[in-house]
Amino acid sequence: MHASAFRYSPPGNPVAAATVEIGKVTVSVRLSFDGDPSAYRCPAGGVERREAEALDLLSKGLFVSGIDTPIATVTGAAGHRFVQENAVFQPPDRWIYRGSCGVGASRNGLTLTGVLGYRLEVRGGWARRAGECGPPATAAEWCEFFGAQLASIGGVVLRRASVLSPGTPP
Repeated sequence: MHASAFRYSPPGNPVAAATVEIGKVTVSVRLSFDGDPSAYRCPAGGVERREAEALDLLSKGLFVSGIDTPIATVTGAAGHRFVQENAVFQPPDRWIYRGSCGVGASRNGLTLTGVLGYRLEVRGGWARRAGECGPPATAAEWCEFFGAQLASIGGVVLRRASVLSPGTPP
C-alpha cells in the first residue's frame, strides 16, 4: 500500500472551543487555524474521511492557560508548537491572540506537518448571577473586572467544536 498526500485546509470557523462559568463571569474560548499543512494518509481514504481525521488530529488535546494575561499559552497533545505574535483587546468583551503553530503530528496512519496561523478568542461576560453589571469599556477595565476570576481558572481544555459550513451562523 502506498500513502496518499494532500493539502489540508482547516475550516475558517473555530476548530476547538470551551465555555466556563466561574463566579459572576462566563468565559468563552475559541481557537481557529488557517494555512495548508501537508498531510499524508496510509492507506488512502476518501476525501471527507481524510479531512475529518486531519481535523481530529489538529484539535486533539488543546489546552489554554494564562487567559488572564496578555500572553495566553496554548498547548496541544499532538505536540503542536504555538508562538503568540500579538494580542489585541476588542471592546467591550474580548481579547484576540494571534500567532503561528508548528504542526508535526501523527495518529492512525495520518501525518500532518507544516506551519499554521492561529487565532484564539477569549471572551468574558457577566454570568446571570452578576445582576446589572455593564460591560467593560477598556482593556484595563476588562482585566480589573474579569482578571481575578480568569486567574482562578488556571487553564481550559478545549474540545473539538462543531464545524459549521460557511455562511451558517454559530
